[in-house]
Amino acid sequence: MNKMNGNIIISWNNIYLEAVRRLGGAPGPLSRMGAMMHIAMFDAINILCDGSYEQYTKSDIKKIEGADPIMSAAYAARKVLLETIKELIEQTVKNQGGVPSPFAAYQVNTGFDADSFLRDCMTPFNMSLSAANCDPSRQFGEAVAEAILNERKADGSQNPPDSPMLCNGSGDTDTVPKCFGYEAGDWRETGSGSAVTPQWGKVKSMGRWKSIDEFLPTTALNIKEFDTYEKLLKSRDYVGQFDEVRRLGEAHSTERTREETEIAFFWANDLDGTYKPPGQLYVITQIVAKQEGTVQDLLETARLFALVGIAMADAGIVAWYVKYLFPNEECPIRLWRPESAIREADRDRNRNTLLDPNWQPLSAMVDGTRFSPAFPAYISGHATFGAAHATMMRLYYGRDSIAFTATTEDPHALRDENGIKLTRRFTSFTEAARENGRSRVYLGVHYQWDAEGGFESGSKVAEHAFKTVLKRQAEHYQKTVTTKTTNEPVTA
Repeated sequence: MNKMNGNIIISWNNIYLEAVRRLGGAPGPLSRMGAMMHIAMFDAINILCDGSYEQYTKSDIKKIEGADPIMSAAYAARKVLLETIKELIEQTVKNQGGVPSPFAAYQVNTGFDADSFLRDCMTPFNMSLSAANCDPSRQFGEAVAEAILNERKADGSQNPPDSPMLCNGSGDTDTVPKCFGYEAGDWRETGSGSAVTPQWGKVKSMGRWKSIDEFLPTTALNIKEFDTYEKLLKSRDYVGQFDEVRRLGEAHSTERTREETEIAFFWANDLDGTYKPPGQLYVITQIVAKQEGTVQDLLETARLFALVGIAMADAGIVAWYVKYLFPNEECPIRLWRPESAIREADRDRNRNTLLDPNWQPLSAMVDGTRFSPAFPAYISGHATFGAAHATMMRLYYGRDSIAFTATTEDPHALRDENGIKLTRRFTSFTEAARENGRSRVYLGVHYQWDAEGGFESGSKVAEHAFKTVLKRQAEHYQKTVTTKTTNEPVTA
């Protein structure tokens, strides 16, 4: 085992989470940012420590004499965060025409001073390093950062959010004005803002797949059978999905239990100011890494977080592809949210769905205003992220049944008698991921098949990434990693 511990990875993961809280925005760009940071840290450490794993970036990065692995990783993380934050702010201003979005759940804080924030973050690390090691470490760390930044420069994340917003469901792309909400069943705005990151499904994979097709859902919602909105909305399956979320996800539902309400808000973390859904899963990674002793090894900690980051970044890409472009990019099924379905049930031509024009989801802004996320329902991003995370953790540790206690930052999370937000205890990664997906039904923003489809796609994404990137090099196959096993809860 490497004698250096992985505390630097935990420290910069927490810096990333704080940046997410201050910056805000949509899950896709934020998950990309986290993955790139952790990849840079992994490559820096792996190269300097003569690691047993394949380098992620394709660049020929040479060691620099005197470069310290820990400080090099910190410099790599700082540069990646700085550049990706600036990139996201610049793109946000461009897409919005310089006008801030009035809706806070996915609004990027374009006034966030990343330079100042990250300068302050580097101060304690610089103080711990001798002058002789500082310059080589910065030079090497920034070279590694440049490699991943250059590799992702043309990955599609900077494409304007235009083309996926232009499908009308008619197949006639030349003569009919195209927009969301063209027919019953198609996603439409619900008051929470215009479509968020509709282009994200076209971003280049971090797990280096050849085609996104192998990661698309095949079982939860039979798109081959329900290939039009009319067929889908008239189906018996739709009635069951519709009725369940109508009963359990309504703001003041009397059928939803207290624990189901707790579950709904525990996993939400949609709002700006929280660490967002991927951030919650990164914190679980921290908790488990400490609990299982992984953090005692610098390289293993770096690899774990890089693998988790890659899986979640690709989960965001697949989920957003399905939301906006599946099953046919020319004529996709972009499923409306339960809020629209229930309020406009008189349009679905199904006598078995119950109209309620005043129905509202449990999901809420800080001030209590009810909202649905501003993108199509199928598949659930939470479920896809959760499954990708759970699968990668299972594959990394070689078992699913690791117990842990998870935390939340959602402002509406239920609290104990002392006002402290409730934690939740899980006996396996899969249990947590399944509950994560199910929570969206209780929150009133998804159907259960959104959760099932997301779980399928997220699991496939992580399985592919684990087999494809950061693999052991042939000469190190015999190396084993010793981890401590315990069921005691650990917090981040």
